[in-house]
Amino acid sequence: MLQYVTLQQAKDHLRVDHDSEDNDITLKIVAASAAVKGYLKSSSPYEPMRDSNDTPLLDSNDIPILDEDSSGNPIVRWEVRAAVLMLLGIFYRDRDGQEMKDWAHGYLPAPITALLYPLRDPAIA
Repeated sequence: MLQYVTLQQAKDHLRVDHDSEDNDITLKIVAASAAVKGYLKSSSPYEPMRDSNDTPLLDSNDIPILDEDSSGNPIVRWEVRAAVLMLLGIFYRDRDGQEMKDWAHGYLPAPITALLYPLRDPAIA
């Protein structure tokens, strides 16, 4: 399952301090992560390693080398995490989808696209 934030990060964001909604929150994490991935198209949601000039490091095939956390997992860009948490909050608050009718069909809410737009690959969008 694709999850750009952890269950604990989601619960902290939602201010949920019990475990009874963990399955529902996890479902919403997966849905929000998938929506963000779809918006980004082929752009990577992960943070590249950078040199002292803040230039991404590339491997021999000119592919960015991903930065990793202490467990060896790629680090998700802060903009992606923030967008997933914002969308998760909407999904959690608007369980019957009434707010979604206010969004342009096929698009994410404006604050979320504002975070993600600079990361999106314009050639594929």
